Amino acid sequence: MFSKRLGLTLASLAAVGFASCATTHGNLTSSADKLERSAVELQRDARDDGSGGYSRDAQQFASEAHVFRRALDDRHADRNDLQDAWRDLSGRYHALRDEVERSHDRNAELDFKPVTEAYLDVEREMRRVGDRDHYARD
Repeated sequence: MFSKRLGLTLASLAAVGFASCATTHGNLTSSADKLERSAVELQRDARDDGSGGYSRDAQQFASEAHVFRRALDDRHADRNDLQDAWRDLSGRYHALRDEVERSHDRNAELDFKPVTEAYLDVEREMRRVGDRDHYARD
């Protein structure tokens, strides 16, 4: 009887752990999808507005957002692959943010706002994944 209860308890804990991982990954995937969509929209707006200053950076950022999203979907990608994709995406985000700020273009700043919101969501989720990995190692 005791061993049956223990087995059910352990199975329940395992299910909660797996659900937690799936939820965290699901949140990250959802946030990355939102970021990719907003990046593509910004790229389109920059091209349509003839924004020479940040148009190329917007294109490169949209490409990195796509690569990051694909890394999340890749079953063969490991934690290092994801961290590398995140580092590349983050670098492109900061370069793009700097270009938008230097443009002093109010429309560019407004177009960039959804990108920033989505980027910050992904950043939070990446921190959660990192925290979870850290606790798993301890």
